[in-house]
Amino acid sequence: LADSLVFTESNGGIATETIMNGTELERNLYQDRKKMAAVAVEEIDDTIEVMGVLSDKLRIAPLPLMARSEEGHLAHRIYEMEHSMYHEENDAVLPDTFPQEHARTKGRTRSAFSKHVPDQFLVEVHVIVDEPHYSMFALKEHLVTYLALTFVLVNMRYEDTSGPNIQFLLTSIQKEEGFARTFLEYDIGWPDANRTYADASPTYNHLLEQYGRSPADITVAVTGLILADAYECFSFDDVGVQGQARLGGVCNVNYSILMVEDVPMSFGMVNLLPHELGHALGAPHDGKTYKWNKDLPPRNNCSKVRKNDHFIMHPSEPGNQKFSNCSKEHMTAFISTLSTSCFELKTKRNCTTEVKELPGVSINLTKNCQIAHPNFLEWKWEFTGNCRFQCCSRLSLNYDEVTCGVEHSLPDGAD
Repeated sequence: LADSLVFTESNGGIATETIMNGTELERNLYQDRKKMAAVAVEEIDDTIEVMGVLSDKLRIAPLPLMARSEEGHLAHRIYEMEHSMYHEENDAVLPDTFPQEHARTKGRTRSAFSKHVPDQFLVEVHVIVDEPHYSMFALKEHLVTYLALTFVLVNMRYEDTSGPNIQFLLTSIQKEEGFARTFLEYDIGWPDANRTYADASPTYNHLLEQYGRSPADITVAVTGLILADAYECFSFDDVGVQGQARLGGVCNVNYSILMVEDVPMSFGMVNLLPHELGHALGAPHDGKTYKWNKDLPPRNNCSKVRKNDHFIMHPSEPGNQKFSNCSKEHMTAFISTLSTSCFELKTKRNCTTEVKELPGVSINLTKNCQIAHPNFLEWKWEFTGNCRFQCCSRLSLNYDEVTCGVEHSLPDGAD
């Protein structure tokens, strides 16, 4: 977080800005880089509540309805969230502007890159959050700490970048009631129910028009709705769009904005943001090439992608939380084209975030199901005796039924 984080909200149609102390907000945030973990530890009513991310798949949340231990400790549940390994993405990428060349020398590489690029590139981030997302947080401090933890986890995935090392600095947050262009369709997998979706391409086009010129280096628009394509014969395949970005959007005057979906308090966008930010930093999907700097052309083998790699920029199956060498080289080449003004820090950096942690937000598993699935009927402890935590609905709306008919994992996909 920046030392002075700007939080903007609308009161009676008038935008008001609050300057928040980033250091104070980060006090309860803790992280473990080796395990890619970050959690919030908070003392509430003489007991400790822990919420956050323990690993790539594992989450922890308090269970306030469960009986406390003899020592008075609150029960917690560690549960697994499955990756969505299939994803469609409507990336609006730029056309090639340089002819394909494959010659490179070490001398040319150094001279093309080292003139003005710093050792570390702190990308300043402005976040826009819509009402379906921010309304789930009781206090603005809870929303800020949730987003802060998210970027702690995103930064971990960028730690092995070099020339320059890329990190993200959350500088401002804006609550925006309704930027999504929506449509009503049936709720995939739930009986006799509809839900409101965000129409992916029209929503992103609206964001480009209204917010394409970022007040920071890049704007991240977060919607609490599920992104989907409003096609005829709507099906499960049409909800595969989880994010969208322009290739090379960072510090661009017209399209420095990207978009992701996120179930509030699920940390689902932790797996989406590294990929979409990678696009904004000039990295196409693995297997594709783009030439940003004629002196730093992509290698020949970057046009190939192996099935089992699963790097962050994999077109359909990201998952190993690392960037391929080709993605790193694309980002390096793109960054070499940026003006020096892009590297100038516009806000004060908070230098006290080395070993910190997360939010003052407490959520139980039932609430998590209700947020992810608005047509959620119930969650019972006995349903999960021999399986992972799952949201579920009955086979019908007959409330006399006691069986769980349709199971749903909380969204935690990538791309």
